[in-house]
Amino acid sequence: MIDPLDAYPPRWSLDENDCDARITEQGHANDAGAEGGRCETVTMLMSHGTKAVLVYPIEPVRPIDALTATISVKGLSRGIRIGFRVRFPYLIDPQTKRPAALLVYGSSYDHIGEFQRLGVSDIDRDLKLKRVALRNQFGARADVSSPYVDAVVMNAYGGPGNHTLRLDLLKIEAMVPLIDDLAAAHASGKNADALAGTTMRDPNSYDSRRQTFESLPELAKPIGTAFPVGRVTRILQHNGEPLAWVRSLGFDSVWMSQPPNASILSEAIAARMKIYAPAPSSPDESLAPLLEPVAGWIVGVNRPMDSTNVADHEDDARRLRNLPVRWRRPLVGCPVESFREYASMLDAVVLDAPPRVRNLSSAAIKAIRGGQSVRMSGKPMAVGISGMANHIASLQTDAIAARIGTPPREGFLWHGMWRQVADALGDAPDAILIRSTTPLSGGTPLQQNRAMSLSFVNRFSAALEQWVSGATVQPEGELIRDSESGLPIYFAHRVSSGPTTLLIMTTAMGRGDAAIAGDGKSISIRLPPADEGKLIWRLTHFSAERVTPQTDLNGTTVSIVSPDVVEVIAISDAISEAGKIATAAQRFARQAAMDRWQLASEAINRSELSWNQAVAARVVTRSAPLDLIQVARSSLENAEQLVRSGQAESSLRMSRRADAWCAKSDWMLQDALLEGVHTSAQSAMSSTESNTGRFVSSPPVIVGDFETQVAWSPLLKTPVNQLSTYAPSVVNQLGLRSRWGANRIAGGDFERGQSLTGGDALEREGWTLGRRHSKWAEANASLIHRGAFSGHGALRLRVTPRGSDPLPGGYEGTCLMVRSPAVRLQEEGVVRIDAVVRTLGFANPHQGLLIYDSVGTQEMGVLVSDQPQWTPVTLFRQLGPDTTLHVMMEVIGGGEAIVDDIQVRTWETTANPAAMLRPLDPTLP
Repeated sequence: MIDPLDAYPPRWSLDENDCDARITEQGHANDAGAEGGRCETVTMLMSHGTKAVLVYPIEPVRPIDALTATISVKGLSRGIRIGFRVRFPYLIDPQTKRPAALLVYGSSYDHIGEFQRLGVSDIDRDLKLKRVALRNQFGARADVSSPYVDAVVMNAYGGPGNHTLRLDLLKIEAMVPLIDDLAAAHASGKNADALAGTTMRDPNSYDSRRQTFESLPELAKPIGTAFPVGRVTRILQHNGEPLAWVRSLGFDSVWMSQPPNASILSEAIAARMKIYAPAPSSPDESLAPLLEPVAGWIVGVNRPMDSTNVADHEDDARRLRNLPVRWRRPLVGCPVESFREYASMLDAVVLDAPPRVRNLSSAAIKAIRGGQSVRMSGKPMAVGISGMANHIASLQTDAIAARIGTPPREGFLWHGMWRQVADALGDAPDAILIRSTTPLSGGTPLQQNRAMSLSFVNRFSAALEQWVSGATVQPEGELIRDSESGLPIYFAHRVSSGPTTLLIMTTAMGRGDAAIAGDGKSISIRLPPADEGKLIWRLTHFSAERVTPQTDLNGTTVSIVSPDVVEVIAISDAISEAGKIATAAQRFARQAAMDRWQLASEAINRSELSWNQAVAARVVTRSAPLDLIQVARSSLENAEQLVRSGQAESSLRMSRRADAWCAKSDWMLQDALLEGVHTSAQSAMSSTESNTGRFVSSPPVIVGDFETQVAWSPLLKTPVNQLSTYAPSVVNQLGLRSRWGANRIAGGDFERGQSLTGGDALEREGWTLGRRHSKWAEANASLIHRGAFSGHGALRLRVTPRGSDPLPGGYEGTCLMVRSPAVRLQEEGVVRIDAVVRTLGFANPHQGLLIYDSVGTQEMGVLVSDQPQWTPVTLFRQLGPDTTLHVMMEVIGGGEAIVDDIQVRTWETTANPAAMLRPLDPTLP
């Protein structure tokens, strides 16, 4: 292996030390003495001691004499040494909770101020001597079999003070992968050590096939938790991405859908990544030495953790508890209900945030997660957040783009994801799991954009984890309202750790993946009496900016001018906290500034292009906000100069402003594209929220593909049945060449039958009813003959709790489901689903009537709650050939919903079809 060490990211990291060492600066520099003119630089601040070990992880290789590593080193101190780190996978160090390791060194540095080539080889003799020391330390029966080299190391200690080291051209030769020997041994049925003949096995050590949990020494028992203490572990759902590249994005771990094999385990060791994965059905002995990266086994990969699968998951958990000792790990699962039952069988849980398309507020999400965590009995908690646009909407949008010929989308509306991550940090989680079903390393502009956004969000989380991990959380947050309108504009979480309190504030101006920074308004935060007189810093720009509060007769307030989508305020009475905060943020400021600038630059280009296309196509009635785009470009130009000059804090400030103007422009474009979607009768009774698109489900808008939405808009905005009222000359003049067809759903006007529960006309037409949680609640669906939107009848769906406790929200609170008759389509095309809805009595978060279809599924469902007036709901879907469609409705929580005038219409591509009438008299022309 050859690494020139001349390009981002830096490869070396600080491992163990006894001199309070810390890296103050790391990057790459030009040097005439380096190969190719560039090398990696590491600057460390050290006090008195003997070691400051830098490590370069590699894949696990056998510790043979031929293994050689060489590197060019330049510094100002003698004694720098290169070596290998050798791990013993079956011997757990009680202090680090990891497999025991020892260091074998080679040559040392003595040419001060010049590049000198250092090397290490012939390690077998030293390794044998150090094994004796390990047995003296851990006992004569310590299992020191199957050692492997997992890193090149360098003791860079040079005395107290600042020391800069330049490293260039690392070469490693004779790397014999451990997995090769393991695979050969497994195929031949022999022991891997005997086959290789290069390691010694202690005759007194335990054979893993005969070990039991009771007979193991205390040191060999599985120790640790699923998520490391003192950190907010950042996990990515793995889709084949290189683990070293995933780590460069700021992730610590990956979440896998298949049991790990030797290849991924070796890669994880080299990349210093942890793995969460399903356990194999039968453990493979040859993989046992490589299991160190596995932090937990996932329970319930193929079946949801709901009330119907509790017994099956109990059996799986029992099987995993009985694995051989070397395979035992904490059990992690993702329950969606029956939280107390699953808490008893799991060691840690993942609580997934609701889909962003449902537009739940930060306060609602906090209330939901708080209730769930209470029932989990204090288990370590990770929060699952989607790291991509709505998956089903993405598939729909890609199908639409392919159908009409628009280019693939290139951007991701990442602000909604960032807002959810910040809301999760406000609940002090142990980990954040980024959900993803498509690889980040695909190389497309979209995946690159997603990777940059995740990189920025991970840097944000890492800068705060020291104060978030293990912190005390205020159960209820605080709504910050606009002083003029009284409307909520931000939601504040209060997190306390030691002398410091963090206010993590997220904008209330969000819908789906989109969010704007308080709509340009300044925010004023009123401090409680306990915080008056303390020091206050703003952490928005990855720095600690001192903020001066204002005190009057009404109390003390802090004003934030031009707030970001997420704002963080630190309050403390300890002066030293400013230095700690600044140091923690400075480590990530440079990369965060580069990511934010690039994201804003690409977003501005997309926004300007989309507006130009929308105006040119005349699908919007307003002109483009050129002033917003121009101000955004001007701010971005200033940010670019600051990025190039290395002024991360100032660059972030300007990039944030440009990003805010661009987000406002996109928000206005979304409103303009969805204007006039409802039918004329529905629009007369629609609410303001429905006019802004809250109850219009259009896949390109959901994923932020405005270019495809612009091309699709003329079709969407043609009102139902409108063309038939026009003369052909008017149709041609207006340019209306197509129309929506007849309603294809039977009984959608609810004018026949009595109820859905007893052999009525609706049931005969194919409407079906389903119930859940009959012990908790009484659920019924019936036809009413007053209060209908049109005609005489409407469908009433009602769920009433049987006890005094309120029903939960989300999937756990779904009690009543209704499915329409099937609509079968032989040819691919566009379908429009319309309905009008009223809801009453849904008082708790994530409750209401969820309307969706069998193609879009619940993932694209529209949640209607707190709408006592008739509210139109419109869904647009792209269907493939030979598709069967059902309209679906679910009542979540306790309340009542009245539904009427359900229509399913297909877009007929024949322009102005003429009626084919047969003459009554054959003799007539």
